[in-house]
Amino acid sequence: RSPLPFPPTRTSTIAPRTMSSTATAASLSFTARVAPSGRALRATSRAPGSPHGRRGVNTVTTKAQYPNPDYIAHVQAEFPAKGVATAEEGRCLWDAGYDVMDVRAVEEIDQNDNTPCPNPAPPGQAKGNRVRVVPLINAVRRYDSKLEKKVYIQTPNADFKNMVQKAFPNKDAKIMVACSDGRVRAIAALDALDEMGYTNIVGLRGGANLWTREWDAKMRRRNLPGKHIQNYLHSGDSPQLHGTGSQFQMADAQTYDDWRDETVWVV
Repeated sequence: RSPLPFPPTRTSTIAPRTMSSTATAASLSFTARVAPSGRALRATSRAPGSPHGRRGVNTVTTKAQYPNPDYIAHVQAEFPAKGVATAEEGRCLWDAGYDVMDVRAVEEIDQNDNTPCPNPAPPGQAKGNRVRVVPLINAVRRYDSKLEKKVYIQTPNADFKNMVQKAFPNKDAKIMVACSDGRVRAIAALDALDEMGYTNIVGLRGGANLWTREWDAKMRRRNLPGKHIQNYLHSGDSPQLHGTGSQFQMADAQTYDDWRDETVWVV
């Protein structure tokens, strides 16, 4: 993914934004002591001077992520200066009070039933109030006989800035900006917000496509890290999953389309 330069139009305290921003916080790690596999256990017992220490315990280092407290604190200290957040970093910023401004077209969100930005209701309320839809471009989906498929008929939203001010009247509001994939409209919207004087603005790398793959409607992790392990002793397994390991993996695998939006949005 080649960086997309963010051309500042005026002097700004916000770092230049690119959607290939390196996640410094992702380099944080923590150490866990876990039981090794049977094969590794036998190898450990045979190896003289094994570096594993006590037999039956391995030291495993993995990247820190949400909800690791040190990782959260590190991420929150980096923004908004860092400019662009991954879905993992964005989850930490959500906890720090960053709301989401979704700049996709309303019809675009409606026709993508699986990609509304998560907006969980706070305790005692029926609906969430931390996602505001402010389209940068209005669009309707129509069939194109030449292309033989539906396309978006696009119109710039002339009322965009007024809608932003109504949604976020405080210029110090903490805002994460998301479009479909974070590559075109989000950057243009960040530029506009910067010109309007908003100071705590962050782009969401991968946009709603990657955001909703990582977090469900209640902002819980959608796919837990790790892999499935076949358990032949469990009494409640579904039928036909124990023929081969490959059947089990395919039954539990979750696949996604390319996260990049194929529509060319004109901003």
